[in-house]
Amino acid sequence: LKPYRHRTRSLRPRWARSHCVASAGDAMDFLAQYSDDEDGTVSGGASASGAAPKAMARKTPEGFAGALMPAVNAAPDVELLGADRAQAFAINPASKRILTNPTFAALNKPLVGPTKVGQKSLEEQFYNHKLGHVEKMRMSAFSFDKEYLTFHNFGYAANPARNTRGRETLESTQATPQHDKTIFDKAPTMAKVAKKRRLETGGAAAEEEEEKAEDLVPMTAEAKEAAAQWGGFQDEAVVRKQVEEEVRLREDEVARQREEERAVEGEERETKERVTSIFHASRETDYQGRSWIESKTQAPRDIDEKQCYLPKKWLHTWSGHTMGVQQIRWFPKTAHLLLSASMDSTIKIWDYQNQRKCLRTYMGHDQAVRDIAFTDDGRRFYSVSFDKNIQYWDTETGQVISTFTNKKTNYSVAVHPDPSKQNVIICGCSNKKAVQWDANTADIVQEYDEHMGAVNTVTFCEEGKRILTTSDDKKIFVWEFGIPVVVKHIAEPTMHSVPAVVLDPKKKFLIGQSMDNKIITYEAFGRFKFQGKRQFKGHTNAGYAITPGFSADGKWVMSGDLDGKLWFWDWQKQKNFRVIKAHDGVCMSCMWHPMQASRVVTCGWDGAIKLWD
Repeated sequence: LKPYRHRTRSLRPRWARSHCVASAGDAMDFLAQYSDDEDGTVSGGASASGAAPKAMARKTPEGFAGALMPAVNAAPDVELLGADRAQAFAINPASKRILTNPTFAALNKPLVGPTKVGQKSLEEQFYNHKLGHVEKMRMSAFSFDKEYLTFHNFGYAANPARNTRGRETLESTQATPQHDKTIFDKAPTMAKVAKKRRLETGGAAAEEEEEKAEDLVPMTAEAKEAAAQWGGFQDEAVVRKQVEEEVRLREDEVARQREEERAVEGEERETKERVTSIFHASRETDYQGRSWIESKTQAPRDIDEKQCYLPKKWLHTWSGHTMGVQQIRWFPKTAHLLLSASMDSTIKIWDYQNQRKCLRTYMGHDQAVRDIAFTDDGRRFYSVSFDKNIQYWDTETGQVISTFTNKKTNYSVAVHPDPSKQNVIICGCSNKKAVQWDANTADIVQEYDEHMGAVNTVTFCEEGKRILTTSDDKKIFVWEFGIPVVVKHIAEPTMHSVPAVVLDPKKKFLIGQSMDNKIITYEAFGRFKFQGKRQFKGHTNAGYAITPGFSADGKWVMSGDLDGKLWFWDWQKQKNFRVIKAHDGVCMSCMWHPMQASRVVTCGWDGAIKLWD
C-alpha cells in the first residue's frame, strides 16, 4: 500500500493573490519616484523627480515591476533652530553642570531683569555667603605667602576678587598701608633701626644731634663728586664709624639685659618679704587658746577594725577656687583639715568637721600650683608651682619660711617619712632629675640623674630607705636614699608613662596611673615585683596625671577619669563595683577619709572639691 499523502492547498482565492502582486508593483513604482537631487536628467525618459539615474538604468527582472531602493545622504543639512542664540544667556553661578559650551563673556555676563521685593540685584539669589558668592581659587603657595606677608607687614594686598570694581588692592583697617614697601626689600641694618628709634623717641632734639654728628665729618667737593660718581662709595673711616656704632648698640643691649635680670632678682627677694596669706575666720584661737589648726575632737580608737563601704551620695561642695583644683591633701593623722592646690596660683585650707568653710588662703606663687605635701605634724607644708619656685610654708601663720629654686619646673614634691628629717624633700623636675633639697639651708643636697625624660613622681618606700621615681621616658627607677645610683630598672617595651603613684595604707604595694588607661601595681619593698594580675581597667585617663587612691582598709581602689567620673574597684578581684559622675571636668584626685569609713573627697578641673558618703 502506498502511504497517504496529504496535500494542502492555499485558502486564499486566486483573485486575491493576483491583487497582492499588483499592489507590490505599485509600491515599487512609488519608491522609484524619489531622487537625490544631484542630477536633473534621468535616462530612459524619466522626469527630474523620478528615481536615481543608476537605479533607473538597471534592467528590471522579468516578471517584477519596480525599482531598487534609492541612495541615502549621510550628512543632510540640519537646522540649528536658534541654538547659537542660547550662548548669549547668562549662566547661573550655582550650576553644577553646563550642557552647552558657553564663552567666557557669557559665563561672566550679569543678570538683567526685574528684582524681587527686598533684593538689590538678581545675583543675590545665587549667593552662598553673606558677603556674596564665594568660589574656590587656585593659587600657588608662593603667591599666597607673598600677599599674606605683605598684608600683615605693610597693610595691603592684591584684591583676589574676579570683579575688582576699580579696587586693585585691599588695605588693612588696623594699620597704615605702606604701598612703597614689599617683602623683597632689603632689611634695615641695626644702625638704621637704632637711628629710627632715637628719632621716634627723641623728636626734633634727636634729629638735631644727628645733623651735628653728620657735620663732624665734613665732605669736600672732591669727596662728594667721588661719592656721586662711584655710587656712594664708603671709605675706611665711614666703615669704621659704622662698626663702632654697631658695637655700641650691642653693649647697650647687653647692659639692658643685665638690668632686667637684676630686676627679676629684686622681684624674687620682694616675693619672700611680701604678705602671702589671708585668714578668713573670725579668730585664730578658740576660748581655750587652742590654735585653729588643732583638732578639737579625739580620733576613734577602733579605726583599724572598721570596714570601708562605697559612697553613694554627694554631701558637700567646697567652692572658692577660680580655676581647676590640681591636688588635695588631708591634714596628717586627724584629717580634720583639707589642703587644696589650684591652677589659680593659690592654696587653700578648708575645715572638714564643723562649718566646712575656707580658713586660710596662701598666695605666694605666681603661676599654677602643681603639688603640695604636709610635714609629719602638719604644721608646715611644701608647694611646687609652674613659676619654678619651691616654697616652705607655716600652716598656722601663712608665712613663707623659705623659697628656693633651681630654675626648672617641679612636677612633684615628697617629704621624707622620718619625723627627724622633715626638712628633707625630693622634687621631680623637668630637667630629667630628681633633686634632693634641705629646706633649712635651701641648698641642693643630692641629684638623682639617670632618667631620659622629665621626672613626674617621687615616692619614699621602706620607711625612707629607698625612693621610687617615674618619668616621661616610660621607666621606673628604684634608688637607695642619698646615693644617686639606680638599684633597680623597671622598663618594658609595653610600658607607658606613669605620672601618678600612691602607696597602699600598709605600705606593701603601690599603684600607678598608666597612660594606657589602666592602673598597674608593684610591690613597695624588696624586689619591687610587678603584679601582673592586679590591673584596674575601664576608665579613661590617657594624657592626664590623675592621682588614684586607696580606702583606709585597703579593700577598695579608686580613681577619677577625664570625663569627671569616679571609679571604684575591688582590690582582690580587680572588678569594677561602682561609677559616680563626680565633676563636670577632669576628676584629678581623690582621697578616702582615714577616720570615717565611707567618706571620699574628690577634686576636679571645674574648680570644685566634693565630699561623698
